[in-house]
Amino acid sequence: MFKSNRSSIVNQVKINDIFYASSFNIGDSSYINAFAKVFAVQREQELFYGFEADYEDFANFKEPIPLPPITEKLQFNRFNANPTIHVSKVRIIGISKSSIFQIGNTKRAYLEARVHHT
Repeated sequence: MFKSNRSSIVNQVKINDIFYASSFNIGDSSYINAFAKVFAVQREQELFYGFEADYEDFANFKEPIPLPPITEKLQFNRFNANPTIHVSKVRIIGISKSSIFQIGNTKRAYLEARVHHT
């Protein structure tokens, strides 16, 4: 676990829905890796045939997402006048498709959602 210099204080959180590979985290984390594949079929009537399609049939589920390397030299100076982040209330309607709502610190996060609408 990495050491953080700030603490988060939230008095109240209200979330209506969390779904599709999403989560609500309280506390610090070193790494977050979330991934979702969604095949959305839109019809005029609510019909489900049991097997709609295979993810591998669609290029957007197979193609790698290029992550360019960071080559710039970064210099970062930080001064935290207050060691806490204080929030009174958070209200969220929905968290979906490989999303994270976190109260705390994260060292590194990778979130990926691939959606195909038909």
